Amino acid sequence: MRSRNRMLLVAALVLVGLIAGPVLADQPQDAWITTKVKMTLLTADRVDPFTVDVDTIDGVVTLHGQVTTNAAKDDASERAMKIDGVRDVHNLLVVVPEKDRPRVAASDDQIRTQVETVLARDQALDQSEVEVDSVNDGVVVLAGHTDTLSAHRRALEDARSVEGVRRVASEIQSPDELGDRELWDPSLPESSGLRASASDTWITTKAKVRLMTEAKLSPFTINVDTRNAVVTLFGTVDSERTREAAAEQVKKIAGVKGVENELQVVPDVAAARVEAEDAEIQGAVERRLADHEALRDADIDVEVSNGVVRLSGTVQSFGDRLTALTVARSTSGVDSLVDDLRLEKSRG
Repeated sequence: MRSRNRMLLVAALVLVGLIAGPVLADQPQDAWITTKVKMTLLTADRVDPFTVDVDTIDGVVTLHGQVTTNAAKDDASERAMKIDGVRDVHNLLVVVPEKDRPRVAASDDQIRTQVETVLARDQALDQSEVEVDSVNDGVVVLAGHTDTLSAHRRALEDARSVEGVRRVASEIQSPDELGDRELWDPSLPESSGLRASASDTWITTKAKVRLMTEAKLSPFTINVDTRNAVVTLFGTVDSERTREAAAEQVKKIAGVKGVENELQVVPDVAAARVEAEDAEIQGAVERRLADHEALRDADIDVEVSNGVVRLSGTVQSFGDRLTALTVARSTSGVDSLVDDLRLEKSRG
């Protein structure tokens, strides 16, 4: 009788976990949303985009870092909410008033020259044609075209980083989605211009997957952002040991130049481990994968051993691969993942 009651309790917990867990609706990829939020912040007047970290998990954007006014904090939230696919914004920005920092005095001609120089020197833009259309009172308008969305964002970052630039506006033509190689392509040479422009997105993606596959971590309470190959981890973990483990895993990723560990230790943050049977976990993962329209052309096999899920088979894109991994890892009872998925586009 006691055994039967335990089985009923486990089944109930699994059901609650499935209902209460991330919805993971079919929507624009989280990496795409993060890129678009960063781009809109780069064109903001009130916000310094280089002091704001951005991460997205299942359409929920988290903003972390510093701004100088409450108006800037509100503006950042409003801009993020306007991006297609954003379900909510968690604004963790801290207002730190800026004192006695004089604005750099530079003429529009000087700014134009400097921006043009920075753009010309950026290897990530080798396959793009970006030009300074105009500069007016520190507001730089960029025009031309880029071959990827990542390169478009990179051009905005280049221009915004120049001293004296107050705001950047863009008339650049570019794809409005992230290509597979921007997300995750280990075959790209380090010297590739595409790899250079996509490297931050690539590193963030690899970091998220590495955290998903690491046992004892709660990857959905850890946010990841990357700027110039330096990864910032923010969010919450359950112990100092977990905090250090997360940073150590990220440091192992090729191309990472450093890790800023802003994770906060909150002892009760880790969800209680649901002691579900492997067969129950396997069934739950399979059902959740089948419910995703984006994965309709995927051929994914699920195996479970002691709470560790192994995904094998084929998916159509790296975006689908990330979706499958996220769906599996967020299923109640799953302790970690083994990723054996392969990319294989359908013919016809």
